[in-house]
Amino acid sequence: MAGNRANEAPEERMERQLRESAEVEERVVSVDTEEEFLQALDDAGHKLVVVEVQSERVCETGMDEPEPELHWKLDVEQEQARRMAKCAAVKHTIQRTARECPDVSFLYLETDGSPEREALVQKLGVKVLPTLQFYREGKLLWEHKGVMQMEAGVGEGMMYYGDTPTVTSGGATPSSLVADITSRAGLQQFLTAESDPKVLQVLNVALTSAGPCIKVFPAVVALSRTFKGFATFGRLVGDVNGDTRGMLKDFNIVEVPTFIFFRAGKEVGRHVGSSRGDLIGQILLQQEREGLSPPPPPVTAKAKPRSRAGMRRGRTAQQ
Repeated sequence: MAGNRANEAPEERMERQLRESAEVEERVVSVDTEEEFLQALDDAGHKLVVVEVQSERVCETGMDEPEPELHWKLDVEQEQARRMAKCAAVKHTIQRTARECPDVSFLYLETDGSPEREALVQKLGVKVLPTLQFYREGKLLWEHKGVMQMEAGVGEGMMYYGDTPTVTSGGATPSSLVADITSRAGLQQFLTAESDPKVLQVLNVALTSAGPCIKVFPAVVALSRTFKGFATFGRLVGDVNGDTRGMLKDFNIVEVPTFIFFRAGKEVGRHVGSSRGDLIGQILLQQEREGLSPPPPPVTAKAKPRSRAGMRRGRTAQQ
């Protein structure tokens, strides 16, 4: 697609941009009052709803650390411009996501000081601008406060709650790579699906609104692709229903995310934490304990053969 856009004529580019703008306006619905917001949630039914609350004049980091001390007017103006650029980037990310995710509803609330909008901001409990909220069936699932890491937060939330295909998932839905386990029968099916003890079974135990679980999930999806044939992955969100809450107790889960490792349905180890690097290390350790080699690295573009001149230059540089 990028190549096609590079060859666009000015008229074609303008036509595409106008078409995309129209799509965004149709997909991202502005809400001004509590009544409109509640109606939008009701209309969405079981669909995921993403709410962006933003200001044209304020862009806060959401960090607890003190703001930088700025003495000169130019410093203040530059810092403000830098922050507003970050908020604009977030807005563009959400617009692009809205175009690519027709099964998700997107709402936009801009704070402008009007009584109706300010009342809605208060109702949503928003104290930091921008704030990104995820809802389903009228219930707030998770929110990201402040512009820091918000672009990443859009993708993390969409993958965790919306089962949205991404580059990380190789264009597949995350649930096709990481089995969603919502019942004891589903857990049993996951554990009995693989009888080969050489194949590691990784159960990601999480909670609906736990930030660390949301942050690490893209890594779980990516690892499910990297370790295909060497490991299988499942996700148990423990506060979904009575069955999942019971399984939390059965597994004696006290902290999330917890990763439980099985072989042929038998537990062989655990890991607690949201670090991608630590998780990879633990999986490799489980493989090493069985005398198993790690999977080969993913196939990338083939390297072009180097010319003799290039090889000579390389050797010279190393000497």
